[in-house]
Amino acid sequence: MNKKIIALIVLLLMAAASIGTMLFFKGRVKENERKQQEQLDDNVLFSFDPYSPTQLVFSKDTESYTCRLDGEKWVLDSGDFAVDQTYCQLVCTYCSNLTAAESYGEITDEKLKMYGLDTPDKVEITEPNGTHTIYIGNQSPTNDYFYVTVDGKKNVYAVDAQHGSVLKLDRLLIKNKELLPYTLYDLKEVITYKDGKVLCDLTYDKESDSWSLPAAYSLLTLDQTKVTSVFNNIVRIEAEEMMDEKLTDLSKYGFDKPYGEAVVKGIDGTEHRLLVSAKDNDPTYCFVLVDGEQVEMYYRSDLEFTQKLPYDYIAENVNVMTFSNASGFSFKFQGGDDICKLDTENKECTYNGRSLDISASEKYLALNNFYNSFSVLKLTGTDTDAKPELKDPALSAELESKDGSSKKIDLVKGSGTDYYVFIDGKYTGAYVDETMLTGRNSVSDFYLKFKKLTGLE
Repeated sequence: MNKKIIALIVLLLMAAASIGTMLFFKGRVKENERKQQEQLDDNVLFSFDPYSPTQLVFSKDTESYTCRLDGEKWVLDSGDFAVDQTYCQLVCTYCSNLTAAESYGEITDEKLKMYGLDTPDKVEITEPNGTHTIYIGNQSPTNDYFYVTVDGKKNVYAVDAQHGSVLKLDRLLIKNKELLPYTLYDLKEVITYKDGKVLCDLTYDKESDSWSLPAAYSLLTLDQTKVTSVFNNIVRIEAEEMMDEKLTDLSKYGFDKPYGEAVVKGIDGTEHRLLVSAKDNDPTYCFVLVDGEQVEMYYRSDLEFTQKLPYDYIAENVNVMTFSNASGFSFKFQGGDDICKLDTENKECTYNGRSLDISASEKYLALNNFYNSFSVLKLTGTDTDAKPELKDPALSAELESKDGSSKKIDLVKGSGTDYYVFIDGKYTGAYVDETMLTGRNSVSDFYLKFKKLTGLE
């Protein structure tokens, strides 16, 4: 046979063998890919709309909690406690596309026992297309996974521990973690206590849409923004950790010597009692006993409202009468007895019968500063228990308005460096510090500057 023909036959045989080998390995690759895809598909444990579930059942042995969606809110069938809305939705969201990280082959009695799935925790999620059930066993030795089985699946799987841990039955995970079950617009009254005595009492009036302090503070202006800012926070905060239920020993967390106490009332007639315990060596956290039973841990700064005084909510600067509205004033201070007539529009002034030129901006500003130093009261505290007499005031000023009305200010020496504030002969329940009267940027300082600049010395 021709050598060239023989060579061609050999080449064809070699090519055929090569093609056969290639086809063989290509088939094996496709088969491996098919098996891998089947494994990936099998690892998809659930797939459903995360917002479709209407019922969640958490159980283990004889303990069981059924949460139903009532409108847009999750509620507990038994009504024993309020449900954590965020937790329920997170469970739905997490399970809606739950995929296993590992598969350990078909279920056997030996595997169930090995992985703690013979006495598992159980979560049942019901949505329009049916109920999805997952059983949660032990955590892996490396703490990376939880072992699980799923109804309708033949294998044992592993899901990541960080997310899988929320499926283990824990009553306190299901329980609402909000400090209060109110919104800002549900609040009616907030009372705080210290050593058994009322520290601060704020009440909301729906008709006026405003908060108020007791009648003893009626001459002071409540800063509504301060109140709503504080209360808007307390209705939003959630516990960092849920602790003991049904606490009987108050000393365990220091509630026998509380840091703060509060009663919060809702417009629906409900109320909740809070007892706060804080340690001097822990500036970060505090414990709260809610309604005498549930112990919860919060950031200490979130419970500072239990320490606030009425002073913390009132307007600190009280402008008795603005300079632009004044037509004059009388002023008694440090032995002086002055009378001033004003025409702020034309920048004219008569002081103790002497006509002063205050058209120059420097002199006008000096008079303005002097007037504001005693007409704008810089309150430093409140004391409604005090009963000061309007006698021998350290400062008296009567302010006359352009509309013919007047306001009178008297500051009477109290204890220490305090001066009680009287307006129109009535004690306001507040006081100022002596730094308002003497020292830099005080009444006496601006008084001297004004007299020096205008030649009244």
